[in-house]
Amino acid sequence: MTLVDLAYIAQIAGSVAVIASLIFVGFQIRQNTRATRATALQMNADYWLNYFTLLADKQFSEVYAKGALGKVELEGSQFGQFFFLCRATFMGCANQHPQYRSGLLDEDAYKGYEAPIREQIAAFPGVGAMGQVVKPTYGPQFCQFLEKQLAHPVLHS
Repeated sequence: MTLVDLAYIAQIAGSVAVIASLIFVGFQIRQNTRATRATALQMNADYWLNYFTLLADKQFSEVYAKGALGKVELEGSQFGQFFFLCRATFMGCANQHPQYRSGLLDEDAYKGYEAPIREQIAAFPGVGAMGQVVKPTYGPQFCQFLEKQLAHPVLHS
């Protein structure tokens, strides 16, 4: 075996090592993508769990119920509470929207959030009015999404 033959063998071995490394990196990227998606989904679930736990508090649930229907005038501190509860609602929704658009939330998970936005959030006149108030604080893509939800709510009486 000549020195040239050994050089060819070394090049082949090096090429195989590079290909093996690329395959390994591909597996690592796929695993990292799955972990990132799972983390995003868990963070969203935690956000909504904490939010709904807050709304389960008698004081906050009464204020939210009054404000959501938009039929009763809220007193000063109640209006502030309702505003911040609505703001938290829209912040949670605004957080999920770009995660979905960038592929961190799959379509099934996002549809599980989208329907309640229309049926449980945008459907209430008081919450819809607050959506119009806070809308300018969000980006154009989320605003378009929010407009769509507010335009076609499932109304509650």
